[in-house]
Amino acid sequence: MRKYTTVLGNLLSHLDRSDFEKGVKTYEGDKGVRTLSTYNLLKTLIYGQVTSAFSVREIESSMAVNSSKLYHSGLKPVKRSTLCDALEKRDHRIFESEFNSLVAKARQIAGSKGRRFKNPLKIIDASTIELCLDRFDWAKFRTTKGAVKLHLKLDGDTLYPEQAKLTTGAIHEVNEMSSLCQDSGAIYVMDRGYVDYKRLYDIELRKSFFVTRMKSNCDYEIEQELSKSKTGPIRYDGVIRLRSNKGHNSYPGPIRMVRYHDEEYDRDYVFITNNFELAAQEIADIYKSRWQVELFFKWIKQNLKIKTFWGTSKNAVFIQIWVALIVSLLLWIHKNIDGITVSAQRIIQAMKTTILTRRTILDLFNTKNSPDISVSNQLSFQGF
Repeated sequence: MRKYTTVLGNLLSHLDRSDFEKGVKTYEGDKGVRTLSTYNLLKTLIYGQVTSAFSVREIESSMAVNSSKLYHSGLKPVKRSTLCDALEKRDHRIFESEFNSLVAKARQIAGSKGRRFKNPLKIIDASTIELCLDRFDWAKFRTTKGAVKLHLKLDGDTLYPEQAKLTTGAIHEVNEMSSLCQDSGAIYVMDRGYVDYKRLYDIELRKSFFVTRMKSNCDYEIEQELSKSKTGPIRYDGVIRLRSNKGHNSYPGPIRMVRYHDEEYDRDYVFITNNFELAAQEIADIYKSRWQVELFFKWIKQNLKIKTFWGTSKNAVFIQIWVALIVSLLLWIHKNIDGITVSAQRIIQAMKTTILTRRTILDLFNTKNSPDISVSNQLSFQGF
């Protein structure tokens, strides 16, 4: 039956229907539904994500025009009113649970391959997605601006999104730090917006490690000097303790401080960590890897639909973002299982015009007629 496999059907092949239906049952997604099941809603929204549909009306029109081709992907044309109603009423947590199911599959595929250090590397960050406050009045961020915030834990070794949280823009990223740093034996790298000494000490108590930048107003005293140099990238390596009462009560243990000099920009960076085993240069390299999460945010915003939305309610917006994250995981899984070497950016660009053709994703890049798509090297996200 391979000849009947479409590009969309191939993309959806790694969705586990039984796992998805568990979430549907838990949150009563199909209760009272007559025309569009929650599973078909997911497939329809994935179609909208891949084709970069600007609106619900565009999804409706595109599916109507291609109605004869939808059958082999298990889809049917959907009315705009039905889709709008589903976005308003189906619980977004159903799609969150499917994201978590795909994370479990990705984790199994990744295993321990590609690990750069003895401990698994986790990159923590958040990205703000701005909204018009007049249309999204539930998402108040500032006086005249609305926003939602995507909090993310990225696997730093194989670079797939391992955990995500969605909040309104007013929630500071440090408030989600504890929920994203639950693993023991991991190395967490994050920017200095996450410097909360009590939460950092919780990481220490879980027998995990953190690497972040020191805040400029940190009050500390030097306990031990490990190395010092006026030349080379590592200018200082030492052990400090927080001196203020509040800081000492929050983090009573020793902290390692590494001063790194960037020759290219002639600038010093000061890192703090609770890892005393790795070389100072490795601590700097760990922090450099944090840039990959920034590239992931840029990639997903440029290639999937999470900047303009198909609905205005909180539920509709959250569903759309969860589906975008699901698509990113499906692409990661396909790349790793099928051994596809081209970037996910190129894959998704090729899929936009071939999504309903009777081919597999691997076929798109294994034939002489592969789409010739030039992709800018500006976003070199290594995982995709």
